[in-house]
Amino acid sequence: MNQNKLIQIGSITAIIVCVLVVGYIFLNPNNQSGNQSQSVSGLAPMVDGKQVIAMTVKSVSYSPNYFKVKAGVPVSWQITSSGEPGCDSGEVITRGLTDPIYLNPNQGQVTTKEFTPQTPGTYQFSCAMGMTRGTIEVVN
Repeated sequence: MNQNKLIQIGSITAIIVCVLVVGYIFLNPNNQSGNQSQSVSGLAPMVDGKQVIAMTVKSVSYSPNYFKVKAGVPVSWQITSSGEPGCDSGEVITRGLTDPIYLNPNQGQVTTKEFTPQTPGTYQFSCAMGMTRGTIEVVN
């Protein structure tokens, strides 16, 4: 094989690897990066008597996508839209905690849902299609 052919194969291989890595980073719906500030116990911070959980909705992910709150204490869930189109930008479906949360898809808009979890457990939330998911853990 000549040197030009080796350079061409190496370049194509590098491009494929880059595309796969970038695709994994952006399309991994269970990515738990970007954890919000939590107390030493791992619980959501308290502000004005409410546990505050804040999340940004991206086109194919929630950031962060895991929260830990205390049962019997009000929660203020603040959901910021990135403005990116996608399934996630329409509504957040929660199972067992609240009614569906309908989001404003405009960039920077914050939708706030307040609720008080009563029963300890692990509760899932997702986009309407169930492809992007997250978890709210409720503890005693």
